[in-house]
Order: sequence, then C-alpha cells, then structure tokens
Amino acid sequence: MITLDNIKNIHNKYNNLAADADVCTERNLHNLMMYAFDSNHIDFDGDKLTLTNGQGPLKAIEIERIAGAEDLGSHWAIVLPASVVFVNKRDGEVRVALVD
Repeated sequence: MITLDNIKNIHNKYNNLAADADVCTERNLHNLMMYAFDSNHIDFDGDKLTLTNGQGPLKAIEIERIAGAEDLGSHWAIVLPASVVFVNKRDGEVRVALVD
C-alpha cells in the first residue's frame, strides 16, 4: 500500500540526489526504460515516456524532467520535481501525488 510517508520518502530520495548522479544506477531510469520496452502501458520514444492511460499533461513526460523512478512491485513511481506519478503495472492506471 502506498502511503503519504512512502510518497514523501520516494520524492525526497530522488530530488535530493546530486545533479551529476548517475542516471542508470542512482536514478534508476534504466530499469524504467527496460520496463517500458516490454510494457503496453508505458512507451519510450527517445526523449519522452508516453503513458497509454495518461491524459492531458500526463500523456507524455519528458525524460529530462524525471528525477528518478522506483519499482514498487505493483506500480512504477516516476518522480518529478513537484510530484510523483504512479503507473499501475497491471492495468496502466495513472495516479499523481503532488508533493510540497
């Protein structure tokens, strides 16, 4: 279960990394990209991730805006500067948690 404390911890973990943090290991983007290649819910096209069930501004996320990604088992948490986007691995449902 994803709680408010989990959301804040995930957000702080990636937004507090050094600017030169390794994209593959420390930001975990390589694993997100590998998941996207095999998923029907996330598509990677070079400079952005497209969420098949996302709408409006959540339809696509530019890779350079992603601070990090975390595999939570049933969901992927995609960390942005002011929010965390959760993508359900089973059905592709997209939820957003705004972080202050």
